[in-house]
Amino acid sequence: MVRFAAALACAGMLLPVVSRATDVPLYKVQVPLAGGTEADRAAGFAKALAAVAVRASGRREAASNATITGANPSRYVQRYSTSADGQLSVGFDERAVSSLLTQAGLPFWAAERPVTVIEAPGADRTRGEDAAGWRGLPVEWSEVSLPAETDASRASLRGLRSADGYDWIFSHAGQTVQGRGSITDGINLAADTLAARYAPPSTRGSSTVALRIAGIADLRAYAGLLSYLNELSVVRDSSVEALDGEVLTVGVTMRGDRQLLGRLVAMDGRLATGSDDPAGSGPRADFIYLP
Repeated sequence: MVRFAAALACAGMLLPVVSRATDVPLYKVQVPLAGGTEADRAAGFAKALAAVAVRASGRREAASNATITGANPSRYVQRYSTSADGQLSVGFDERAVSSLLTQAGLPFWAAERPVTVIEAPGADRTRGEDAAGWRGLPVEWSEVSLPAETDASRASLRGLRSADGYDWIFSHAGQTVQGRGSITDGINLAADTLAARYAPPSTRGSSTVALRIAGIADLRAYAGLLSYLNELSVVRDSSVEALDGEVLTVGVTMRGDRQLLGRLVAMDGRLATGSDDPAGSGPRADFIYLP
């Protein structure tokens, strides 16, 4: 085991970083800039911090949270730039903002998010994409009728025209909710529902869980699994505790709990749900690694 772990230092550098297509940039936003004065830039920083709070927590009310509005945004800015068309791009310090969100009592919505496919004939797509950007909701538009069921990496938002705009039906992971209103209302319905699932109250704090993960047949799988876990945005730290055949026990410190981790990893299929061997011949595993 010691020799195996020591080899990881060299092998890990040869492995590509795990890519997840639905990652959302949580701490970098772009907002309109009213002018070129210091006061205009300060106002822009404040709006950008509010946008980050909404995006990273999944909660619309985060923009008016007293801790967020009372903070000095410039203390959290890591970099910024302005464009000729009056846009201010701001990159915030991840650790500092994460700490601020915790102080504000806000949950954390991981960067790994399902794509919401929208079917809404005649909808104002620019307005919809602006609303989706504010909420941190990855979206795609569909010209064809969407199926009622979606896989773990996708969600569907279907809009039927009505006197009040649209009748909305949002579906994901076996759950369906309905709403009514504009394209912005539809986006908010989707984002609120997903945030309730992927940014539960448990993400207001951290926990450490011991995970038994099967499928670790060689050094590449060992290194790939640890790289994958450490790239997840909810994971703060991980440490190997034991190796029993092809089952690795890893201690994971994360925002949230074991249930949330299961929901997140289901989106990209790298970890499948494990179980006891029906024949009783193998050790129990929480997950099975599928490199």
